[in-house]
Amino acid sequence: MEEENYLKNIKKGQKVEILTKSKKLVTGYVEELASRTEFHRHGIMVMLTNRQVGRVQRILSDLPESKLIPIIKKGETYNIEFKKDILWSINYTEIQIKESKSYELHTFRHKASKIIIAKSICALLNSQGGNLLIGIQENRSQNKEDEIIGIEPDLERLKLQGKAEGLDAYKRMIIDDIIRPYFPPKIYNHLIDFIKFEFEEIDKKIILNISVSRSASPIFLNLEGKKMFMIRTDTQSRQIENEELVDYCMKRFRS
Repeated sequence: MEEENYLKNIKKGQKVEILTKSKKLVTGYVEELASRTEFHRHGIMVMLTNRQVGRVQRILSDLPESKLIPIIKKGETYNIEFKKDILWSINYTEIQIKESKSYELHTFRHKASKIIIAKSICALLNSQGGNLLIGIQENRSQNKEDEIIGIEPDLERLKLQGKAEGLDAYKRMIIDDIIRPYFPPKIYNHLIDFIKFEFEEIDKKIILNISVSRSASPIFLNLEGKKMFMIRTDTQSRQIENEELVDYCMKRFRS
């Protein structure tokens, strides 16, 4: 059995050789999958980026390296932050909450993991913008690379909650459970101007890249009635207040 005969083996971006209807062999990169069946004995039908259409005869290369790979290898920076998941706290028991040393867990309980994500997004908005990658386990040891674990554990948690499943539902959860309740209305109402979501598969694991734009005005979180202002300092997101907050805003948001 040949791999080019199975739909599951053909992906956008792959370099392939196709046989057109005019019986001409053409090499190029897959732009669209035209076949609906899982198997075809003459090869899966595709359209290439050069607009040629035909059945795949040979797969010449796997997908090109993800643009996120160099970012992940470089590690966290002033405008890049990694988070393993978003829903880790929703199933914590009372004993786990009590024994935890996490301020967020003691204060916000099962909402803690979502509020941590809100703080990270807010910090990027108030700094120079950047990217929050979900599905990356940060390894603090200098001898180990950060680990790609994917958002699949979160997708399973979402499923167990009895809510809608899939990537669209995951994105909707972030908007409805994090952006809408904790950010000012202008962020939610003009979301595309500030925050973009992109899912990408790396090593057969799904990563969510949340791209955050630099805000032209201060953004305060509303956490259980308390206003909070976050910024990025080196590789950390942190809260500032009082004189430090006034000084920062005068310098960062001056006309």
